[in-house]
Amino acid sequence: MRTLAAAILPLILIGCATEAPLNARAALDRLQDLATPHAAALAGEDVNEMRRTGRDLIASIDAAAGPQ
Repeated sequence: MRTLAAAILPLILIGCATEAPLNARAALDRLQDLATPHAAALAGEDVNEMRRTGRDLIASIDAAAGPQ
């Protein structure tokens, strides 16, 4: 069990350390592309569309924020 934990820890650290920072301008452009359809969906009556566009927007925000 100790060997397994000792092997996993460096893999986790290496994965976090090699993450490249996102270009802020590209991230903002992507969020704008998702925020507009979400706002339109919120103004409509289709709850499934609201949820779908909201999930897309939140997933992109999480991806842009990176590991915390």
